[in-house]
Amino acid sequence: MNHKDFAKKMSVYTLLYVEDDLAVRKQITEFLKRYYKEVYEASSAEEGLELYKRQKPHILLLDIHLGGMSGIELATLVRQKDKKTRILISTAYTNQEFMLEAIELDITRYLIKPMTSEELVKALEKCWQELDANTLVKLADGCFYNREKALLTHHQSPITLRHKEVEILEYFLAHEGKLVRYEMLEESIWEKDVMTRDAIRSQIRNIRKKLQLNLFKNVSGLGYKFTRQNI
Repeated sequence: MNHKDFAKKMSVYTLLYVEDDLAVRKQITEFLKRYYKEVYEASSAEEGLELYKRQKPHILLLDIHLGGMSGIELATLVRQKDKKTRILISTAYTNQEFMLEAIELDITRYLIKPMTSEELVKALEKCWQELDANTLVKLADGCFYNREKALLTHHQSPITLRHKEVEILEYFLAHEGKLVRYEMLEESIWEKDVMTRDAIRSQIRNIRKKLQLNLFKNVSGLGYKFTRQNI
């Protein structure tokens, strides 16, 4: 991918960079700002976590060794609910334990400092490939879900989802084929709000009607399994 194509592809995405070395952070941030729609900076994992929650960037570039919480700990918190944001990890040291953790956390690439612009661009290209592959999800023949726009299309007709319906659909996509218990939905989607099973069932029924498909299989008394059709 040449420079012009790279800039065009990256221009729709946002990135959060967490690095406690001010000089390194400023240098890399200036480089990143040439390409990205928005680049957010943080000097600690704690600050980065707050920015992540507010801004929902597409890509995280995290240093491992930070003053408080580590980059790996931050990535672990993000991955508890978010499987689609791409994560790059940077460190001044090669460490087999960290590398194994990075693999388990679905890290796109592990970068050794000092990062060259060429190495960083290659890693960011990989992020773009993964983001692009995950943007449009086929649910069934003629039915697609656009993650970027949180929009369903059924035989090219757009179907608008409410905020909670988007959260529910994305949660099931992340747990496809697995039993999702009512308790898991309550803890992950509604968190502090108390939801009855009837209310959860009502939400699922609404999504089914909009999909015009029965991708949610009820497991009596326990919850649901979600399986895409003809994939």
